[in-house]
Amino acid sequence: MKLKSIITTLIMLLCVAFTASAAEISSKNTDEILETNGVYTIVITGNSVIGRDGPAGYDTGVRFYKGQKLTCYGMDGSWYKVKYGNGVRWVSSSYARPVQQAQQAPTSYVVITGNSVIGRKAPAGADSGVRFNKGQRVPYLGYSGSWLKVNYKGRILWVSDSYAYIQ
Repeated sequence: MKLKSIITTLIMLLCVAFTASAAEISSKNTDEILETNGVYTIVITGNSVIGRDGPAGYDTGVRFYKGQKLTCYGMDGSWYKVKYGNGVRWVSSSYARPVQQAQQAPTSYVVITGNSVIGRKAPAGADSGVRFNKGQRVPYLGYSGSWLKVNYKGRILWVSDSYAYIQ
């Protein structure tokens, strides 16, 4: 009986340690996204859009309305992290879009290292029809996982970091 109690205690400790590590990793990824993507504005495109407590998280009771503009601090998957009061909420990108900002000179570029690299419409998404050539430089906008977000002739495209690097 004592052995069963010890094993149960060890399993509980492992679960607690794993949960803490997962929370730390999640927080780190979000911080990296925020640092890379910077701050921009989004506009709500849906009606009575739910503000959540995390990506795909719980309903906080906050609603955003069509045409409302919010300060965005980055993305986690398909979720925008937005400023709300003194805190943050999360909004699905299905119900919002970035506001077209005045063009600014890019501070970083993505340099293509492969031949005929596919520009995709989303991270690991559909082929946009655009091909990049080795040595080509395109303005860098941010990243999601192993995908680099670029601006190509006013279009937002994604390139795998296996075939490019940030300069």
